[in-house]
Amino acid sequence: MHHTVMDHLSMQDTFLHRLDARSKLIAVVVFTIVVISLRRTGVGIIAVSAVGPFAMLLVGRVPLKLAALQIGCLCPFIMIIAISSAFYDRSVVTIAFGAYELNTTQGAIGAVAIFARFAVTMMAIIALSATTRLSDLLAAFSSLGLPKILVMQIGLLYRYIFLIIDRACHMLGARAGRKLRYLGLRRELSTSAAMIASLFATSTQTAQRVSDAMMARGFDGTIRSLKKSTFSIADTVFLAAVCAYMALLLAVKGVI
Repeated sequence: MHHTVMDHLSMQDTFLHRLDARSKLIAVVVFTIVVISLRRTGVGIIAVSAVGPFAMLLVGRVPLKLAALQIGCLCPFIMIIAISSAFYDRSVVTIAFGAYELNTTQGAIGAVAIFARFAVTMMAIIALSATTRLSDLLAAFSSLGLPKILVMQIGLLYRYIFLIIDRACHMLGARAGRKLRYLGLRRELSTSAAMIASLFATSTQTAQRVSDAMMARGFDGTIRSLKKSTFSIADTVFLAAVCAYMALLLAVKGVI
């Protein structure tokens, strides 16, 4: 997904968009820590914890289809861990759904819990990035004590990775327009390797041009935002609600 989509979403005017970036960042970090600390096989409590980020997506007017697409793009990476967990613990357990019972393994439940935990935390991160402008988010990182060099790297990575992606798409389009037949596995691999090498060389040149342009404009490594960060009553109420929600999750995690 191109960054212009997230930029467009972050410029809306909702309750979440008007909140200070620091309050939203703190809420997402605390929520992620709490979800990770839940029981490894606590699928029920993880499902309950999805209510919070789901409500943030609705209040922030973030399309659910977009959030599902983002989660789906990263699914293959987490599925490797989840599937390996299914073979780790083969002890048989019985799950009751009313009058119905299902025999499964502890590892399979753990695999489902890993994927559910990933999906829930990703929903919270998507809600944060879709309701907060990048400049405000980077300023929040700086004000909360994140190292200056790390903040700068995050900002540059987010903005300029899309230059490389666009270049790769252009190369693939040009190749598709000139390719008339299948060249064989060896030739295809050789061509792909040459394209990747060209892409790396182009990215190095692009990085140098970007660096020269930023230095010419007086960039000193400090991320600045035109929006003044101030905690309001709405931020205090939001953080209080998040704390109450986290306390409720921790209170019922041994029951569900």
